[in-house]
Amino acid sequence: MTPGYSCKDCKIAGCCGTIEEFDSFLGQKNPGAGTRSVSARDIETYETCAAQWHMSLSCHLPKETVSGPAADRGRLIHHWIATAHSRSRKCSESDVGDFDAPSSFTSSLSAEDYLEVRDYLSQHVATCPLNDGVQLVSIEAPLYGYDRSADVVIASEPDMIYVDVDDTLVIRETKTTARELPQNNGEAFDRFLAVPWLLNLFGSGYRGPYHADSARLELEVISKGASRLFTWDLRDTGILRMARAEVRLRAKAWHRDTTWAASPGKQCGWCPVRRWCPDAKTGGSGEIPEDELSAGLRGESQE
Repeated sequence: MTPGYSCKDCKIAGCCGTIEEFDSFLGQKNPGAGTRSVSARDIETYETCAAQWHMSLSCHLPKETVSGPAADRGRLIHHWIATAHSRSRKCSESDVGDFDAPSSFTSSLSAEDYLEVRDYLSQHVATCPLNDGVQLVSIEAPLYGYDRSADVVIASEPDMIYVDVDDTLVIRETKTTARELPQNNGEAFDRFLAVPWLLNLFGSGYRGPYHADSARLELEVISKGASRLFTWDLRDTGILRMARAEVRLRAKAWHRDTTWAASPGKQCGWCPVRRWCPDAKTGGSGEIPEDELSAGLRGESQE
């Protein structure tokens, strides 16, 4: 059994032992028009343009790669961090020295790419969680569950899952941004759908392969000159209720939609399935925003 986004097309998704049970994850009382799969990024894409989600992720029409310097930089940073963590040791200042320094960890980055992201990587070092005694569970491993009430396969891909020295299960998500960092947990919760989405994994019963008694979510946000770590303890039932409400509200329109109407606008300029859209000519041809957060709107990985 190999769980995946295509589990939505499988007739035994509801009783398969290789995907988690996330009943009522989306908070929808009834099934939609058909079995679907959805991730936090899908919801954000849908909110920008329902037609883009439908053409790219439901119809699987060929996509054009539309990218910009900010999105490219975000992918490089994400790749470096994932590769560095695969060593199962804490990132250090020596890892982000000069490109030619013997102790520098450059992964597969070219000298030019490494120079472009080095300042961001230096900010990550201060918040790298892989201290002594930490048990690494997974890095960017897809996690799939089935919401029986909504008849939807829930897709997630946490950047890292680990067990801390106090036996707490931790999901760590990393975001890079060219904007100002969030100032507090509330701002981070509102700005990144990944936060309530991953909190809802815990709220739906996920506790990892070790069924830990305690768990928390960590969000690391890094920019060129700063980094900030936000944490949510899963013993706070109020936070879990907020996360469930946020996911329910954000998923409601997507779950009920059957028409997938386009929303022409400046986002048409970087839509990966624009050539298939009959309404594309009414949209804009704007420049890609200088922000990694827009990567999800172009059908790419949000970093």
